[in-house]
Amino acid sequence: MMMNNKKLVFYPVAVLIGFLMLVSSCKNDFEDEPLNNITEDYVWDKTDVTGSYAERFLAKAYTYLPQGYARINGVPLDCITDDAVPSDSRNTSWNFITGGYNQYNLLDDNWASMYRGIRVVNSFLNNYQRVPWADPNRPKWFAAEARVLRAMFYYELIKRYGGIPLIGDRVFEANDEELYTIKRNTFEESVNYVVAELEAVKDDLRPDASLVSRDGKGTKEGTDPDAGRMRKSGALAIKAKILLLAASPLFNSPEGNSNPLSGYTSYDAERWNDAAKAAKDVIDLNLFKLEPSRWTLAMYRVNTENILFRQGGGNTNQYGYRMSPVGYRVNNVDCNGLVSPTQELVDAFPMVNGKGIYDDQSGYVSNNPYAGRDPRLNQTIFYNGSRWLKRDVATYEGGADKPNVVSKPVQTQTGYYAKKFLANDAENAAFTATPYQTEYSFWVYVRYADILLSYAEALNEYSGPLPAVSEAVDLVRTRAGIGTIAQAFGTVDQTKMQEIIRNERRVEFAFEEHRFWDLRRWKIAETKYGNGAVLHGVKITRADDGTLSYSKVPVATPFFFPGMYRLPVANREILVNPNMKQNDGY
Repeated sequence: MMMNNKKLVFYPVAVLIGFLMLVSSCKNDFEDEPLNNITEDYVWDKTDVTGSYAERFLAKAYTYLPQGYARINGVPLDCITDDAVPSDSRNTSWNFITGGYNQYNLLDDNWASMYRGIRVVNSFLNNYQRVPWADPNRPKWFAAEARVLRAMFYYELIKRYGGIPLIGDRVFEANDEELYTIKRNTFEESVNYVVAELEAVKDDLRPDASLVSRDGKGTKEGTDPDAGRMRKSGALAIKAKILLLAASPLFNSPEGNSNPLSGYTSYDAERWNDAAKAAKDVIDLNLFKLEPSRWTLAMYRVNTENILFRQGGGNTNQYGYRMSPVGYRVNNVDCNGLVSPTQELVDAFPMVNGKGIYDDQSGYVSNNPYAGRDPRLNQTIFYNGSRWLKRDVATYEGGADKPNVVSKPVQTQTGYYAKKFLANDAENAAFTATPYQTEYSFWVYVRYADILLSYAEALNEYSGPLPAVSEAVDLVRTRAGIGTIAQAFGTVDQTKMQEIIRNERRVEFAFEEHRFWDLRRWKIAETKYGNGAVLHGVKITRADDGTLSYSKVPVATPFFFPGMYRLPVANREILVNPNMKQNDGY
């Protein structure tokens, strides 16, 4: 009876689809062959000198990479941070905001899907040499690509859970008894494995597209026939990301971690140096630069800034309908306004002179709060008075976008709506299509701005505010259109520089799934998102003469306890395998 129960439970590797099940699901890829005839020999075809079927098989692994946009109950992961809340009070994500998550009520559980991807990769690595490749470069490229993909799957697991089971090149079957006894490797072992894999194959990957070819000058897609595939730039970017994660306070604590699954057992400042060097390796490729206009990032997949991304469907208007304020109706379809950014996020955007709004010299005016602000505010958030589709957004009480009527049960909770990923349609009559699909979306994992700020963060933590730190941050700030660090703050110390960098990450990457993880790796979620921290919105009252008054109002008091710094392993994993240790606090 116990064995039967085990087969019904999702566990780390046995949950993965069997080889023949995966192949038989590839209807589009193998539509010229009856499904009942598809076998391993068909995929690893001894007459397929181009390796086209093997290539298609590997391409399936990419489908297991996490999507972004609105993948958590129809809203972004950022709605479970101090940056936003769902506009719909009935959205299930409110349960996570007010009650947290645990091993029974899982958030962002990618355990099974990441191991599915790993199984596809391992199947490829165990079989690709059966194909008579005519071009000797192709098997070398694909094998290296597979190992980088696997490293990324592991990175996504480590980011969520800490130390995880490392299975090498094994391809388990569902009835393999080892699956019921497999153990988690330590955090250190897990990180070291990913870094070693990336180092081993970084020079065996297909060449990157040139910077010139990818530059669409902000008016069109750049040219890159292999866009979205793992190349050297992607391998180095993943290495930079995992080393920054590993160096951060959550895992590299000055007090050490008592549980080796949770992080390093002793602190080492050299981990910051390793992270800085890894980010600098990406910079030194000289293959990337910041796009002059951040609107380009919303429009075109292939550009000078995107380093590592998941390819997806074509451009659509779907995201416009989902995110635009509720008072808009486009092509006879009402807009949904699903995301409500917090006042805390709005306040994080500095003035155009680069100073924070609470700086006495910033020029901020409380009764005209959106004037003279960082241009990224308008690119990220719909606020009262901002232009959209040829009219002003009206989120004052009773306004078109906050009508407070029964017929509009879903409306902003905070006085704001999310605008990120939309085109610059302020004076257009309808949406410009952007890269979003509900099923299989394009999603950027790493762009050059991330590498610059990662380099600055790691170098500042290791060596203090050297000129190179300011130079990297100022590239991001000046592209945004705000003052440099020196112009805004003069000379700064290491602590102030840390504050500046962290705020830059918040405003530059809002709604790009950085804030959730940054709050955790910096180990500041307890103060920013717990222990009575209150999230706010704005209530705007409009007088008869048109004068507006603004007041800050509470919208949520999130629940957070220390165990939530890491995601829990699903209880079903523990039930079938006592060796699969749970994370602390659950």
